[in-house]
Amino acid sequence: MNMPNSAPLKPTASSEDLSKQLEALRADVSKLMATVSEDVSEGLDQAGRQISKTSRDARIAATNSVIEHPLTALGIAVGVGLMLGLAARKG
Repeated sequence: MNMPNSAPLKPTASSEDLSKQLEALRADVSKLMATVSEDVSEGLDQAGRQISKTSRDARIAATNSVIEHPLTALGIAVGVGLMLGLAARKG
């Protein structure tokens, strides 16, 4: 029960047609790479600005906390120093 192939055969593409298609594909890939590169660069810049803002806000909050509670800050600093000293001594 072999059925004859009724679909017409497509002519094979010439090397010139393939070359044109390949050049078009290269141009499309190049445009895509440029777009992706710009998007990534923009995203990294935005992330850098956000990190900078967040670190600035944390520094301000820490400074204000020390100003508002100086004895607590001193106690924490002494405790951390003591723990680091003990850890360095045993290491």
